[in-house]
Amino acid sequence: MANPSMATPSSFGASATAKISIDASLAGVIIGRGGVNTKQISRVTGAKLAIRDHESDTSLKNIALEGTFDQIMHAGAMVRELTVNISGSAPPLAKNPPGGPHRGGGTGSNLKTQSMCENFAKGSCTFGDRCHFAHGENELRKPAAT
Repeated sequence: MANPSMATPSSFGASATAKISIDASLAGVIIGRGGVNTKQISRVTGAKLAIRDHESDTSLKNIALEGTFDQIMHAGAMVRELTVNISGSAPPLAKNPPGGPHRGGGTGSNLKTQSMCENFAKGSCTFGDRCHFAHGENELRKPAAT
């Protein structure tokens, strides 16, 4: 008789973990008010996120990601985009056009991903102008010209 708590062979190796170290000052913004950013990343990617203290450096925090390889890659990309947008919006590094880093052309448009926002298509994107995904064809990042 099969034990229901045993994993099936097809699920072996399906889950992985990864760790991203970030500046501790960015942790709060990555979490978002009430955890909105981490919840959004988990909902969009299916990966689990946890922010923990760094093992040896108090000026850093670790973001632990758990899920499939694709989920982790997608969640990691969203975290990196958040950190780029946070770092890029603070003076004197600000190079974003008026109205935010995602709207219109200008130097901020290269921060957009090559993916469309799935939640925007469903009418449920809660990030608005701060979303890391394109809300239309005009916001998609263009491939580098060769």
